[in-house]
Amino acid sequence: MERDKIIDFVKNMELRDHVVLLYTNPEDKRDCLFTYLKAGLDRGQAVAYVTSQESTDDIKKAMAQFDIDVERGEQRGALRVIDYRDWYMIGGAFDISKTMGLWRTLLEASKTKGFKGLRVAGEMGCFFERDMVDKLMEYEHALHRVLDVPMMAICAYDVNLFTKKEWFNVLIELLNTHSTTIMLGQKGLGVVRPNDILVNVAL
Repeated sequence: MERDKIIDFVKNMELRDHVVLLYTNPEDKRDCLFTYLKAGLDRGQAVAYVTSQESTDDIKKAMAQFDIDVERGEQRGALRVIDYRDWYMIGGAFDISKTMGLWRTLLEASKTKGFKGLRVAGEMGCFFERDMVDKLMEYEHALHRVLDVPMMAICAYDVNLFTKKEWFNVLIELLNTHSTTIMLGQKGLGVVRPNDILVNVAL
């Protein structure tokens, strides 16, 4: 039942929604994000997926198995699968102005091509791997402000990334900087909105 709730939620996300996805199983992550992106393509929206935990080739192969026509989507400009080094860590460093500029450019390009908005998903593990969590939080706050424009976003986090004790506060802040939290885990599934109680939604 909870899985059905999540599928229904991500399919029907609205413009300006900014969602954090916490997962323990990469397969669950793909199912959630691909459902979200495919719904956008079916509704005439452009979609983009920034990889970090998995390669662009692996994501494209998994998308094809999920019945997303990757080749046609890329040819039409409806689908982009992007390596984090071309989006988050250009030249090996994070420059928030460059990344935000890329999102604005992509949004404008999608509008010019006649798409009805933009759905984006990003794997955020690279910030933890490079010990740049402070930059990550700066980015999440900035992205939340950018969603005043017609786009929606899911930021995906492997909960195994939160290995340092001091990163617990980062997790709490992530929950506060997103409109909705989706938790996918071994013990349970759930959609958590700002005023919902987190009890009974286990990782």
